[in-house]
Amino acid sequence: MLGSSKVIDLHIEQPNFISLFEQVFLEIDVGTIIVDIDQNIVTWNSWVSQYSGIRVEAAIGNKLLDIFPDLQKGRLQRSIISALTQGMTSVLSHSLNKNPLPLKTATGQKIQQTIIIKPLDLFANGKYCPVQKQTTSKTIELDNNRYCLIQINDVSAAVNREKQLQEQTRKTSKLAAKLAQEKERAQVTLDSIADAVITTDQHGNIMTMNPVAEIMTASIEEDVKGKKVCDVFRLIDEKNHKPVECTVTQCLEQLDVISNDRDHILVSSDGKEFSVTDSVAPIFDPDGALLGAVLVFRDVSQTRALAAELNWQALHDPLTGLANRRSFEARMQQLQKQVKIDLSCHHLLYLDLDQFKVVNDTCGHDAGDELLRQISIILKEQIRQTDMLARLGGDEFGVLLENCNEENVYRIADKLRNAVQDFRFGWQNQTFKIGVSIGVAKIDGTELKAADVLSAADSACYVAKEQGRNRVHFHERDASESSVHQKEMRWISRIQAALDEDRFVLFAQRIQEVQVSTSTSHYEILVRMLGSEGEIIPPGAFLPAAERFNLMASLDRWVFDKLSGYLLEITSSKTLLGKATFSMNLSGTSLADTALLQHIVKRLDEIPFSPDRLCFEVTETAAISNLVDATHFLSTLRDKGCKIALDDFGSGLSSFAYLKSFPIDYLKIDGQFVKDIVHDPIDKAFVESINQIGQVMGLSTIAEFVENEEILTMLKEIGVNYAQGYGIHKPCPLEEILKK
Repeated sequence: MLGSSKVIDLHIEQPNFISLFEQVFLEIDVGTIIVDIDQNIVTWNSWVSQYSGIRVEAAIGNKLLDIFPDLQKGRLQRSIISALTQGMTSVLSHSLNKNPLPLKTATGQKIQQTIIIKPLDLFANGKYCPVQKQTTSKTIELDNNRYCLIQINDVSAAVNREKQLQEQTRKTSKLAAKLAQEKERAQVTLDSIADAVITTDQHGNIMTMNPVAEIMTASIEEDVKGKKVCDVFRLIDEKNHKPVECTVTQCLEQLDVISNDRDHILVSSDGKEFSVTDSVAPIFDPDGALLGAVLVFRDVSQTRALAAELNWQALHDPLTGLANRRSFEARMQQLQKQVKIDLSCHHLLYLDLDQFKVVNDTCGHDAGDELLRQISIILKEQIRQTDMLARLGGDEFGVLLENCNEENVYRIADKLRNAVQDFRFGWQNQTFKIGVSIGVAKIDGTELKAADVLSAADSACYVAKEQGRNRVHFHERDASESSVHQKEMRWISRIQAALDEDRFVLFAQRIQEVQVSTSTSHYEILVRMLGSEGEIIPPGAFLPAAERFNLMASLDRWVFDKLSGYLLEITSSKTLLGKATFSMNLSGTSLADTALLQHIVKRLDEIPFSPDRLCFEVTETAAISNLVDATHFLSTLRDKGCKIALDDFGSGLSSFAYLKSFPIDYLKIDGQFVKDIVHDPIDKAFVESINQIGQVMGLSTIAEFVENEEILTMLKEIGVNYAQGYGIHKPCPLEEILKK
């Protein structure tokens, strides 16, 4: 009872359960301190002694504040007073640095404390509750039954575990956030890439698909989840449009990557088609178990279309759409191999259009291109489905007739010739008639390469042209006609070597005035080749080859440079040659050579002699065949002061029609009309007509092939201005004339 006091003999005999209670009190793993109403320490257990370092005997009977002076103003002190005076229970938790009781482990580490303070009745229910077994005879006078129990819990490990848990939770949250971020980033990336991606489970059922895959398959991810991927990703072969085995199925069966870049087409659910390449890879978990597969595919329609276009361009002529020379020769090589195996019979037709240059030069290249396009259509209509038609270059075409005997070859070739002959080309109110010369060569497997077959057919075509054009000629080995072309080919290296070694020489033939006798001289310059042993080689031996194989421009340049050098030497001469006129011939191919024109103009500007002493001759046929280029070339030279002569006039088909187109000074009458004028009235009439036209136009006329005095006399009667021929002067080296 409050206010009364009792004396307790701590040595009284106690029951066994009391000893057990004391043992538990001493050994419990929780710090326990009991203080009386005056805050004197009644006892504490072993735990407190262990962590405070103070033996219980030294603490009993002492003030709690004396043992732990730091409690003077702490919350623990206030809580103890509240428990003793008001019977209140308190629970205190402190941070490690603000613990009210300075308790430490044996290693000196502070312990994290949670303290429970509560009032304690030692005689509750009239029973005695011992608190400490004493070893000394000492009694404590208790103030009734009001005491305070201070219970201390070491929560360091719990706090550490809590901190670890919090840290782990924080790390887990951070990792989860990072994983979520990575997942979002991966999803954004997957949605953004240009490739289509579909993932499946181990059974090939769709799990996910990105937007590109949705577009290409015309499917929505939510609608196709769980469906077989092969029902959505349907492939067919581009060539035969037959279904292709699903690559995802192959991947899941073989457990390996399956890549495919063949010509496959993806057919979407709405019927659209995409050329695709695809790759499938299996997906495994860390333990190696199969989870499914990832399918990646892309639209390569534009890439394949571009590749197909480039491949087509590589094998076809862009103007006509026909096969080009490359693919034509490749097919010939195949046929050559085939012939050796099965002894089949094939032929090559080599077609060269006649009068094409007239259209091209008269109406321009646009007209020439349109003519080639129309001719291509006509030719294609005349051959069989199995035959190959190609444009070999310029106005030349080739036809491969497979498994065709000579009789059918001739029939087809003549059919082609007639179709071209009957064709009329119209352009800007003009109508043109053209023809075609065709050379035929057999493919029998004896040729070393495709070029040999082409060469043989080209030779035959050349013979067809020489025999009058617009005809078909079969190539025969060792035939004299076709061997001409091959002989010419052997001249190429000889002509080039002669140019490099300066083994050409200039000859000259005098041109005489007919109506009056003057002291002014006029000569035509002719060229001869010197053989390796110094022999003179006539122009008829090498000029055809030079013209056919585009060497005339180089030869004409050599002649001009040589002649201009001679003119420079004799310009200061006081002889009659100092005022002589010299004519040199220009080939048809030279008229299209802008580099040669520039060279001549530059040379004329540099050499100090009168340009009117130099005359350039061009044949009527060459001029007509290169009308635009010839007009420009000759007009440029005439503007520099040079004279221009139109040679072999009368041999062309439309001489008078084109005569007004050329800027000329001299009109040379073809010798074929001149040589028989004494006996042939028709030839005489031709010469008279040409001379009359020339005089009306203000041109000087020159008659060729004047072989005797009778012809010269008749030319004088007709009124021709000049005469040239063996009856007047035989050609001789120019140096001999200059020495006189």
